[in-house]
Amino acid sequence: MMNLNAWYAVLAGMGLLWYECGHDFGVFCYRIGCGMFSAARERAFALAPLRATTKMARTNAACSNRSCIFSARFTTPKD
Repeated sequence: MMNLNAWYAVLAGMGLLWYECGHDFGVFCYRIGCGMFSAARERAFALAPLRATTKMARTNAACSNRSCIFSARFTTPKD
C-alpha cells in the first residue's frame, strides 16, 4: 500500500495538471490519456526485441549517392 506522502505527491501532480489545463475537463482528460498511451508505448518498446525497434541501415549504394534530384546546392568551391 502506498504511504501518505506518495498519495500527496499524486494528488499534487493531478492538481498541477488540472491548473495547467486551465480548469478544462476535456483538456485534462486528453493530457491524462496522452500520458497513459505514451507510457504504454514505452513499455511495449521496452519489451520488443532490439531488431524490431532499430531502423534498417541502407545497404544499396545508389540510395546514398547524390543525383540530379538532390535539393542541396554544391557549396565546395571548385578550382
